[in-house]
Amino acid sequence: MTNDGTLYNNGTLNTAGWLNNNGSLNNYSGGSLSNFGSLTNKSGGTLNNSGTLTNNRASPLVNHGTLNNSGTLKNYSGGTYEEMINFGTLNNSGTLTNEIGGTLVNSGSIHTTSGTFTNNGTYTGSGHISGSWTDHGHIKPGHSAGVMTMDGNYYKRAGSKEIELGGHFHGGGDNSLTEFDWLDVTGDVELAGVLDVYLIDSFELLAGMSFDILKVGGTLTGQYDGLDEGRKVGSFSGTNLYITYAGGNGNDVTLFSRAVPEPAAILLALLGLAMLPRRRRR
Repeated sequence: MTNDGTLYNNGTLNTAGWLNNNGSLNNYSGGSLSNFGSLTNKSGGTLNNSGTLTNNRASPLVNHGTLNNSGTLKNYSGGTYEEMINFGTLNNSGTLTNEIGGTLVNSGSIHTTSGTFTNNGTYTGSGHISGSWTDHGHIKPGHSAGVMTMDGNYYKRAGSKEIELGGHFHGGGDNSLTEFDWLDVTGDVELAGVLDVYLIDSFELLAGMSFDILKVGGTLTGQYDGLDEGRKVGSFSGTNLYITYAGGNGNDVTLFSRAVPEPAAILLALLGLAMLPRRRRR
């Protein structure tokens, strides 16, 4: 089904096949729009929701145009399809929730300054968020190496963050050129959850490298689970990777590398300690 005009829903509308919106699709307050098939808001199209819009499992909801939510928009868990993909503009003044098991791919803009946005599933992409939001799930910048930008506060309550390192160039002002994942947040950040770091594109980690994986414009509080200041994050082919919460401008999260000491060097150090003169007990 293709809508090239104006479609109004005050009751219950279920999509079991496909629905392409090139015009105006309006789900009014009290109305229920549930996607069980494929719902695409095309470039130039407008989808207005002031009721309840539900994207169900294995059913892609793709926005290329403008999606205005002043009601309740929920993305549920699913199977083989990436479930909710935003290439356009999503204006949220209501309640936006990515549920456990759900995937929200943002390659456009999400404006949620007057609404609430909560992620319980997977949030990924190199899109932009305006407004504060809460993250209990899994966050993965970019589609390979990429940057997430946020104008507001970011509250990481639980879950995990995945960082991919494919080089040590941060983009030089062009985020599309970055060789590693990072987040740029203008407001405050509260940290929690697990940090997972992977090397990609045959990148070799060498001693003396550093990666600002989280830039914070406001106040940084909290830390990743089990990663105190200066703690080792992992070891990659003879090079250790550590974390500091005082990197960058003194308020950023930075990973930095050092070579793993050779066993022979450790043995020599121990022998040196053994040969030091001992003080005689009196």
